[in-house]
Amino acid sequence: MTSIEQMPDSEYFTLDAIDQSALKRFMVSPLAYVDYLDHGLDVSKASLDFGSAAHGLVLGSGVKIAVKPNMRTKEGKERFKELAGSGTWLLSESDVLMANEMAARSSSYFKAIPGRPEVAILADDPDTGLSLKGKVDWLPDGPDDDGVLRIRDYKTTRDDPRDFERTAARMGYHIQAAFYMRLYRLTGYTGPLGFEFVVQEKTRPYDFAVWRFSEDCDEIAVADARIGRALDELHGFMADSPDDWKQRMAGYGLDKTPRDIEFTGWQMDKEDEEAGL
Repeated sequence: MTSIEQMPDSEYFTLDAIDQSALKRFMVSPLAYVDYLDHGLDVSKASLDFGSAAHGLVLGSGVKIAVKPNMRTKEGKERFKELAGSGTWLLSESDVLMANEMAARSSSYFKAIPGRPEVAILADDPDTGLSLKGKVDWLPDGPDDDGVLRIRDYKTTRDDPRDFERTAARMGYHIQAAFYMRLYRLTGYTGPLGFEFVVQEKTRPYDFAVWRFSEDCDEIAVADARIGRALDELHGFMADSPDDWKQRMAGYGLDKTPRDIEFTGWQMDKEDEEAGL
């Protein structure tokens, strides 16, 4: 089964399939995977709401935002009732201002690329039969001028966008990129493929930088191998315990074997320098 379609988050999140966030949690431990299925990511609602609103404004998916009413007043409660069922994201006054200014700075970048925002891709893994899903921030209609079709992902950051390489390694964004490219390949696409992150700062002047992975780079090769191994192991748990696989997986947390702490060479050099050795 393969499918490429635009759909709202409310529909996408109900799909019974494995996404890259869940798979990255499984790479931590089966226990972390089960916890993610039960509770989602440990991120505040305010952060999630702002992220969704900023994505919608920047990508031009038609979202509406408004300042969250003061719930301590009668007028505020009535206003909240009006907005609650309208699909409007309710943010603080400062977040509304920030989201609008961020969109004013970066939305033109996506508008210049013919394509569609927030596209869900669904496919079955041919090796395990597991159902996979991913929601692409921006799926181009065709390749760039160099012949490479680049799936786009929009990120916001409190850090300097120029430091995204370190963030990408720490957050496993190479795994996200490899997962989405693998997923898109499963729909039958055979041309050159790449992945691009548009990384925008959440501080003035809300500038952004563009970072890319090519499909044949070492980082993606390693990530793809890790994805294949994780899918095989996940399928093994489900096949061995079809009725209680979640309960079984919850018993496998982090490795408790004691390990010696060893600093890297540069860390020890820094320690020696600060100690005056």
